[in-house]
Amino acid sequence: MDKNRVLAVIPARYSSTRFPGKPLVTIAGKPMVAHVVERACEAGCFDEVLVATDDERIARAAAAAGARPVMTGACRSGTDRVAEAVRTEPATVVLNVQGDEPALPPANLRLLAEFLRSHPDIPIATLSLPGTPDDLDNPNIVKVVCDLEGRALYFSRAPIPYPRAPIKGTVRRHVGLYGFQRQALLDFASWPETDLERIEGLEQLRALAHGLTLRVLRAAADSVAVDVPDDIPRAEAAIAALSHEAGGAR
Repeated sequence: MDKNRVLAVIPARYSSTRFPGKPLVTIAGKPMVAHVVERACEAGCFDEVLVATDDERIARAAAAAGARPVMTGACRSGTDRVAEAVRTEPATVVLNVQGDEPALPPANLRLLAEFLRSHPDIPIATLSLPGTPDDLDNPNIVKVVCDLEGRALYFSRAPIPYPRAPIKGTVRRHVGLYGFQRQALLDFASWPETDLERIEGLEQLRALAHGLTLRVLRAAADSVAVDVPDDIPRAEAAIAALSHEAGGAR
Protein backbone atom coordinates (compact mmCIF):
# COMPACT_ATOMS: atom_id res chain seq x y z
CA MET A 1 0.00 0.00 0.00
CA ASP A 2 1.24 3.50 -0.86
CA LYS A 3 2.61 5.20 2.25
CA ASN A 4 2.31 8.64 0.66
CA ARG A 5 -1.41 8.82 1.26
CA VAL A 6 -3.45 11.80 2.41
CA LEU A 7 -6.17 10.84 4.87
CA ALA A 8 -9.19 12.65 6.23
CA VAL A 9 -10.09 11.47 9.73
CA ILE A 10 -13.35 12.60 11.34
CA PRO A 11 -13.35 12.17 15.15
CA ALA A 12 -16.91 11.42 16.28
CA ARG A 13 -17.55 10.40 19.87
CA TYR A 14 -21.05 9.72 21.16
CA SER A 15 -20.78 11.47 24.53
CA SER A 16 -20.99 15.26 24.66
CA THR A 17 -21.65 17.48 27.65
CA ARG A 18 -23.93 19.86 25.75
CA PHE A 19 -25.26 17.58 23.01
CA PRO A 20 -25.06 13.79 23.61
CA GLY A 21 -25.22 11.72 20.43
CA LYS A 22 -24.48 14.76 18.30
CA PRO A 23 -22.88 12.86 15.34
CA LEU A 24 -26.17 11.00 14.83
CA VAL A 25 -28.55 13.96 15.02
CA THR A 26 -30.63 14.30 11.85
CA ILE A 27 -29.75 17.38 9.81
CA ALA A 28 -31.37 17.91 6.41
CA GLY A 29 -32.54 14.30 6.42
CA LYS A 30 -29.21 12.62 7.31
CA PRO A 31 -27.06 11.96 10.38
CA MET A 32 -24.61 14.80 10.85
CA VAL A 33 -21.62 12.48 10.48
CA ALA A 34 -22.89 11.51 7.01
CA HIS A 35 -22.81 15.15 5.90
CA VAL A 36 -19.23 15.55 7.13
CA VAL A 37 -18.19 12.39 5.28
CA GLU A 38 -19.80 13.74 2.12
CA ARG A 39 -17.94 17.06 2.42
CA ALA A 40 -14.63 15.20 2.78
CA CYS A 41 -15.39 13.01 -0.23
CA GLU A 42 -16.44 16.05 -2.28
CA ALA A 43 -13.06 17.67 -1.61
CA GLY A 44 -11.47 15.09 -3.92
CA CYS A 45 -8.04 15.35 -2.27
CA PHE A 46 -8.04 12.31 0.02
CA ASP A 47 -6.96 8.76 -0.62
CA GLU A 48 -9.41 7.64 2.07
CA VAL A 49 -11.90 9.08 4.55
CA LEU A 50 -11.99 7.52 8.03
CA VAL A 51 -14.34 8.09 10.95
CA ALA A 52 -12.73 7.54 14.35
CA THR A 53 -15.42 6.71 16.88
CA ASP A 54 -16.19 4.95 20.14
CA ASP A 55 -19.75 4.00 19.19
CA GLU A 56 -21.03 1.24 16.88
CA ARG A 57 -24.05 3.30 15.82
CA ILE A 58 -21.80 6.08 14.58
CA ALA A 59 -19.60 3.51 12.87
CA ARG A 60 -22.60 2.12 10.96
CA ALA A 61 -23.72 5.59 9.89
CA ALA A 62 -20.19 6.43 8.74
CA ALA A 63 -19.90 3.25 6.69
CA ALA A 64 -23.28 3.88 5.06
CA ALA A 65 -22.05 7.35 4.03
CA GLY A 66 -18.93 5.97 2.39
CA ALA A 67 -16.25 6.28 5.09
CA ARG A 68 -14.25 3.53 6.78
CA PRO A 69 -15.02 3.47 10.52
CA VAL A 70 -12.18 2.89 12.98
CA MET A 71 -13.08 2.05 16.55
CA THR A 72 -11.10 3.91 19.22
CA GLY A 73 -10.98 3.97 22.99
CA ALA A 74 -11.30 6.88 25.40
CA CYS A 75 -9.30 9.89 24.18
CA ARG A 76 -8.41 13.25 25.70
CA SER A 77 -9.34 15.21 22.58
CA GLY A 78 -10.45 14.88 19.00
CA THR A 79 -6.86 15.09 17.76
CA ASP A 80 -5.80 12.32 20.13
CA ARG A 81 -8.64 10.20 18.70
CA VAL A 82 -7.42 10.91 15.16
CA ALA A 83 -3.90 9.88 16.16
CA GLU A 84 -5.14 6.59 17.60
CA ALA A 85 -7.04 5.87 14.40
CA VAL A 86 -4.00 6.33 12.14
CA ARG A 87 -1.33 4.78 14.37
CA THR A 88 -1.07 1.75 12.10
CA GLU A 89 -2.23 3.45 8.90
CA PRO A 90 0.26 4.24 6.11
CA ALA A 91 -0.04 7.95 5.36
CA THR A 92 1.99 11.10 4.90
CA VAL A 93 -0.61 13.79 5.66
CA VAL A 94 -3.60 13.52 7.99
CA LEU A 95 -6.41 16.06 8.31
CA ASN A 96 -8.44 16.24 11.48
CA VAL A 97 -11.87 17.04 10.02
CA GLN A 98 -14.26 18.41 12.64
CA GLY A 99 -17.24 16.10 13.04
CA ASP A 100 -19.66 18.86 14.01
CA GLU A 101 -19.40 20.94 10.82
CA PRO A 102 -21.83 19.38 8.32
CA ALA A 103 -21.43 22.29 5.90
CA LEU A 104 -17.63 22.36 6.01
CA PRO A 105 -16.46 23.91 2.71
CA PRO A 106 -14.56 21.28 0.69
CA ALA A 107 -12.28 24.09 -0.52
CA ASN A 108 -10.88 24.44 3.01
CA LEU A 109 -9.99 20.74 3.03
CA ARG A 110 -8.25 20.99 -0.34
CA LEU A 111 -6.33 24.05 0.80
CA LEU A 112 -4.82 22.30 3.82
CA ALA A 113 -4.21 18.95 2.12
CA GLU A 114 -2.45 20.49 -0.86
CA PHE A 115 -0.36 22.82 1.31
CA LEU A 116 0.93 20.03 3.54
CA ARG A 117 1.55 17.68 0.63
CA SER A 118 3.76 20.33 -0.98
CA HIS A 119 5.41 21.50 2.27
CA PRO A 120 6.63 18.36 4.07
CA ASP A 121 8.81 20.53 6.32
CA ILE A 122 5.72 22.15 7.92
CA PRO A 123 4.47 19.85 10.71
CA ILE A 124 0.99 21.36 11.26
CA ALA A 125 -1.25 23.78 9.38
CA THR A 126 -4.59 25.33 10.22
CA LEU A 127 -6.84 28.14 8.99
CA SER A 128 -8.09 31.58 9.99
CA LEU A 129 -10.35 34.34 8.72
CA PRO A 130 -10.48 38.07 9.36
CA GLY A 131 -12.20 38.88 12.63
CA THR A 132 -13.97 41.97 13.88
CA PRO A 133 -13.41 44.14 16.97
CA ASP A 134 -16.52 42.52 18.48
CA ASP A 135 -14.83 39.11 18.24
CA LEU A 136 -12.08 40.20 20.63
CA ASP A 137 -14.16 40.00 23.80
CA ASN A 138 -16.09 36.86 22.81
CA PRO A 139 -14.53 33.86 24.61
CA ASN A 140 -16.31 31.47 22.24
CA ILE A 141 -14.28 32.86 19.33
CA VAL A 142 -10.66 31.77 19.34
CA LYS A 143 -8.22 34.41 18.11
CA VAL A 144 -4.76 33.80 16.65
CA VAL A 145 -1.76 36.05 16.17
CA CYS A 146 1.01 35.15 13.72
CA ASP A 147 4.50 36.23 12.78
CA LEU A 148 5.26 37.81 9.42
CA GLU A 149 5.57 34.39 7.76
CA GLY A 150 2.13 33.21 8.93
CA ARG A 151 3.42 31.04 11.77
CA ALA A 152 1.18 31.01 14.84
CA LEU A 153 2.54 32.84 17.86
CA TYR A 154 -0.43 32.22 20.15
CA PHE A 155 -4.11 31.27 20.22
CA SER A 156 -6.47 32.59 22.89
CA ARG A 157 -10.07 33.08 23.90
CA ALA A 158 -8.96 36.40 25.40
CA PRO A 159 -8.47 39.60 23.35
CA ILE A 160 -5.32 39.23 21.25
CA PRO A 161 -3.90 41.56 20.21
CA TYR A 162 -4.89 43.78 23.12
CA PRO A 163 -6.51 46.92 21.61
CA ARG A 164 -4.35 49.73 22.95
CA ALA A 165 -4.27 51.12 19.39
CA PRO A 166 -6.62 50.84 16.38
CA ILE A 167 -6.91 47.17 15.41
CA LYS A 168 -8.52 47.32 11.98
CA GLY A 169 -7.39 44.33 9.95
CA THR A 170 -5.32 42.74 12.70
CA VAL A 171 -7.87 40.45 14.38
CA ARG A 172 -7.72 36.89 13.05
CA ARG A 173 -10.42 34.37 13.95
CA HIS A 174 -9.20 30.79 14.12
CA VAL A 175 -11.00 28.21 11.97
CA GLY A 176 -10.66 24.90 13.80
CA LEU A 177 -9.49 22.61 11.02
CA TYR A 178 -6.05 21.00 11.34
CA GLY A 179 -3.70 19.19 9.03
CA PHE A 180 -0.67 17.23 10.23
CA GLN A 181 2.34 15.51 8.82
CA ARG A 182 1.76 12.01 10.20
CA GLN A 183 4.78 11.98 12.54
CA ALA A 184 3.86 15.38 13.97
CA LEU A 185 0.39 14.04 14.76
CA LEU A 186 1.79 10.99 16.57
CA ASP A 187 4.28 13.15 18.48
CA PHE A 188 1.49 15.54 19.48
CA ALA A 189 -0.63 12.70 20.86
CA SER A 190 2.30 11.31 22.86
CA TRP A 191 2.78 14.52 24.86
CA PRO A 192 0.91 15.24 28.09
CA GLU A 193 -1.52 18.13 28.38
CA THR A 194 0.28 21.41 29.02
CA ASP A 195 -0.73 24.11 31.49
CA LEU A 196 -1.63 26.62 28.76
CA GLU A 197 -3.72 24.02 26.95
CA ARG A 198 -5.63 23.23 30.13
CA ILE A 199 -6.14 26.89 31.12
CA GLU A 200 -7.40 28.05 27.71
CA GLY A 201 -9.08 24.78 26.72
CA LEU A 202 -7.20 24.88 23.39
CA GLU A 203 -5.29 21.76 22.39
CA GLN A 204 -3.27 23.56 19.69
CA LEU A 205 -1.31 25.25 22.49
CA ARG A 206 0.22 21.85 23.21
CA ALA A 207 1.93 21.99 19.82
CA LEU A 208 3.22 25.53 20.36
CA ALA A 209 4.48 24.67 23.83
CA HIS A 210 6.64 21.93 22.28
CA GLY A 211 8.02 24.26 19.63
CA LEU A 212 6.21 22.89 16.60
CA THR A 213 5.66 25.27 13.70
CA LEU A 214 1.96 25.78 13.12
CA ARG A 215 1.32 27.57 9.82
CA VAL A 216 -1.94 29.53 9.62
CA LEU A 217 -3.45 29.83 6.14
CA ARG A 218 -6.32 32.05 5.09
CA ALA A 219 -9.47 29.93 4.86
CA ALA A 220 -11.25 29.75 1.52
CA ALA A 221 -14.64 30.11 3.23
CA ASP A 222 -16.32 30.11 6.63
CA SER A 223 -18.17 27.19 8.21
CA VAL A 224 -20.94 26.57 10.74
CA ALA A 225 -20.42 24.38 13.80
CA VAL A 226 -23.23 22.53 15.57
CA ASP A 227 -22.54 22.86 19.29
CA VAL A 228 -26.13 22.75 20.58
CA PRO A 229 -29.51 21.79 19.05
CA ASP A 230 -30.32 25.46 18.36
CA ASP A 231 -27.47 25.50 15.82
CA ILE A 232 -29.19 22.99 13.52
CA PRO A 233 -31.26 25.51 11.48
CA ARG A 234 -28.11 27.52 10.68
CA ALA A 235 -26.33 24.34 9.63
CA GLU A 236 -29.21 23.30 7.36
CA ALA A 237 -29.17 26.72 5.72
CA ALA A 238 -25.41 26.44 5.18
CA ILE A 239 -25.80 22.96 3.64
CA ALA A 240 -28.44 24.31 1.26
CA ALA A 241 -26.12 27.16 0.29
CA LEU A 242 -23.28 24.73 -0.41
CA SER A 243 -25.54 22.62 -2.59
CA HIS A 244 -26.62 25.70 -4.51
CA GLU A 245 -23.00 26.74 -5.06
CA ALA A 246 -22.07 23.25 -6.25
CA GLY A 247 -25.00 23.25 -8.68
CA GLY A 248 -23.97 26.64 -10.03
CA ALA A 249 -20.38 25.46 -10.50
CA ARG A 250 -21.57 22.61 -12.69
